Amino acid sequence: MRSILFLSIMITLLFSNINIFTKYRSGENWQKDVDKYLYSDEYINSLLKNKDVTFGYYDNPTNIIVCYKNKRVVNVYDFNNKLKLKHTFKHILTGKNNGDKWFEGDGKTPLGVYILKYKLNDEKLNDFYGPLAYPTNYPNLYDSYLGKSGHGIWIHGFPKDNPNRKFDTKGCIALPNSELIKLSKIIDYQNSILIINTDNLPKTNKRKIATILKEIFKWRYAWKYNDLNTYLSFYDKKIFKKANKYNFKQFAETKKNIFTHQKNKILKFKNIQIIPYPNKNKNIYQVQFLEIFKANKSQFIGKKILYLKLKNNKISIFLES
Repeated sequence: MRSILFLSIMITLLFSNINIFTKYRSGENWQKDVDKYLYSDEYINSLLKNKDVTFGYYDNPTNIIVCYKNKRVVNVYDFNNKLKLKHTFKHILTGKNNGDKWFEGDGKTPLGVYILKYKLNDEKLNDFYGPLAYPTNYPNLYDSYLGKSGHGIWIHGFPKDNPNRKFDTKGCIALPNSELIKLSKIIDYQNSILIINTDNLPKTNKRKIATILKEIFKWRYAWKYNDLNTYLSFYDKKIFKKANKYNFKQFAETKKNIFTHQKNKILKFKNIQIIPYPNKNKNIYQVQFLEIFKANKSQFIGKKILYLKLKNNKISIFLES
């Protein structure tokens, strides 16, 4: 799919712009023109043409698990350009106390976007948690940035000796055991996103997603071609934090040194996800993708996570892993 899309981009570029074709024929650096095309309206519109962006943007098919705490409901969607509701799980249990989780023992279920880290089966699980469980990655990067603490937020079942459990949890999401088994059969936990909110989730639209995609590809272009000032302009200088605790000044100094010594980069983004974050501020987004980076003798292949604000058609990155 990616190779076909790249080929279509090249055909469009080569035959719609004689200058690019001349560069390509003569062996000049036409790659810059391709990279610029990635943030063109034409390309961005092609990405979004048939996409349902109700819960954000997803490059690849994904299971989206949405927990509405106040409604005591979990909806599971299949996403493959379009959203398909696979099942609604009712009668779920969440934290015994209302509100967002902030610290260990507060009895609250967190609000946020999480992954299911792994699956615990019956033989490795205390009977209290039912037949299986999915530990989440709470606290995530944004939770830690906000100063939240605690751990052990799972999706699990009801006690085997009390399958009709009525009391709420300490913060986990609990489903009746038969429902939990059904959930395990309709999701691929390794390709799932868990979104937890109180009632209705912050929804986005194609205009906002298009803006974020365009800005992300401009940020990538500045990064790849060592335009330090433009690259740093995408960051919030006042509140930015790197996962290693660097503030903006420290981060900028590090990047200045790196940009000076890394001239020829290979930089690819795959499986981009842009998710409106369950937060009172409706303009916060979690962006993540597989980053493939090579320059000189260094390389990195792994997940990149950004948290950003969208304001006045510009992104402002305030947290990065």
